[in-house]
Amino acid sequence: MKKIFTLMALLALVSFGSIYSQSWVNAGAFPPVNPNKFTGPHAIAVDPDGKVWIGSYYDVAGDTIFNGTKYVKTRAIHVYNPDGSEVSFSPILTITVGGVTDSLVGMTNRGMRVNKDGNIIAGTFDRIHIIDYKTGQGLAKVIPLPTAVPQQGVTACATDTLGNVYTATVAPGWPIQVFSPDLSINLGQVTDKSVGYSRSFEVSADGNKVYWAGYPNHKIYVYSRPDEYTPYAVTDSVFRGFDCESISWSPDRTLLWASAGSYNDLPNRDNLGGLITNYTVGTWYAWNPETDQIVDSINTTFATPGDAGFRPRGLAFSPDYKTAYAIYFGGTVPAIIKFTKQATGVAEEGQVVVDGYKLSQNYPNPFNPSTKISFELPASGYTTLKVYDMLGNEVATLVQNELTSGAHSVNFNAANFASGTYIYQLNVNGTRITNKMVLLK
Repeated sequence: MKKIFTLMALLALVSFGSIYSQSWVNAGAFPPVNPNKFTGPHAIAVDPDGKVWIGSYYDVAGDTIFNGTKYVKTRAIHVYNPDGSEVSFSPILTITVGGVTDSLVGMTNRGMRVNKDGNIIAGTFDRIHIIDYKTGQGLAKVIPLPTAVPQQGVTACATDTLGNVYTATVAPGWPIQVFSPDLSINLGQVTDKSVGYSRSFEVSADGNKVYWAGYPNHKIYVYSRPDEYTPYAVTDSVFRGFDCESISWSPDRTLLWASAGSYNDLPNRDNLGGLITNYTVGTWYAWNPETDQIVDSINTTFATPGDAGFRPRGLAFSPDYKTAYAIYFGGTVPAIIKFTKQATGVAEEGQVVVDGYKLSQNYPNPFNPSTKISFELPASGYTTLKVYDMLGNEVATLVQNELTSGAHSVNFNAANFASGTYIYQLNVNGTRITNKMVLLK
């Protein structure tokens, strides 16, 4: 089954690349008016209408609430239309559930998700609220741990397709718990003690895998179980080399996006077994669990190179997957950047270009038995060039080395291969480009 998915993914990339390529382009600060309003954004979500929800770790400029004696600063949740205009019920200064009103004064926003109904799951310090995405009204609330328990606040929650809500704390050593969709029932634990500080985590659609982004671990741990009747256990790790502070699914849950690290917590430090990685600071990478491949990335251009305070804390996508909103904690403004997915031209017939990386059509094509594959790198990096058959099997590795920027070429001798169509894939610094060739004997 995995090979079938691999083949489908490769064919999709070939079909996609043969017409045009796409890349995520920095479209500027969000919201476009007063982009410096948020100095410590920590939570972001996009609802089914495309509205962008933003929560801040610190007090938000200009937001105050009357506490009975005087006006005090608060950490309100703001909601914007895709064009950057603020919706009528924003800012949200208090959240009322069951007749009990919680003020957001001093309540650090830790993360937000969208549940199966499109509503917002918001973590504010030690509690979780579900908020109606159409009205901004509170629907449900839970405090996952007793208030007497010392803790450093909740992480961004996770949710499965049944609507169950998974909660955890930033500080390690506390339970990862599961609650019913309305937060009224504690359904149990993934583990009684989390490992490593974490800002967010994610869960598979069926709830049988939990991806724990504990950034000091230099990888993402996978808690899994074969079915709902079996306890979870750490069975794997993915995104090795990441110091991940934010992790999010694509809207269709086929790709898991994770931040690689910041200048404060550098990536590429998981050296277990001699592993060498070359992930870029401030970059989110998309991983396909079916093919176990990184297939896309969103790159940050730092306003101040080497800015240690600029930490990637959240990523959310529009429902049509054409816009991404990234938030950064601390560092130089803008703290929220909008990225749009735009087509890039094909430089020559058969040549595919993604972010300056170029993969040419092999020549000759069709060929028998040898052909040359040329490619061009805008920057140096660890590079692989692999060949796959139409069943998704890897049949040859042509390049597996650190290469300098510039033009490169390699010969592929298929004397021992059967006639047919083959797929070749270039992978450099997380950027993958795919094309196809025909062996005709």
